[in-house]
Amino acid sequence: MAKLSKKKQDALIQSEIDRLTEIFKNIAEDKKKAAQRLIERVAFMTVTLGILEDTIKTKGPTYLLVQGAQRMLVENPAQKSYNAMINRYTAATDKLMSLLPKDEPEESDGFDEFVNSR
Repeated sequence: MAKLSKKKQDALIQSEIDRLTEIFKNIAEDKKKAAQRLIERVAFMTVTLGILEDTIKTKGPTYLLVQGAQRMLVENPAQKSYNAMINRYTAATDKLMSLLPKDEPEESDGFDEFVNSR
């Protein structure tokens, strides 16, 4: 997925937005605007992280930097960007998940209470 055109990136981002919007369609109306902004950010980060992952797989997490007589192993800029973005992605995803409606506890049919009372 390395080096994609802007048009291809936009298409992948829109596809991810559509996927996430479908998942979060049942959230409360008062939370939809905030959710939509988060969905857009998470979709962008999802695609960008995929590109960064591919770059890291191809070029490695480090590279040999040669400056005159000096040689040193340094972190690939893609790795550095990935490490920073994955933390923000996780935080944004957690925030987005918190907007989902809470599952209602199932009604008891009395069986567990019966077994536990014996």
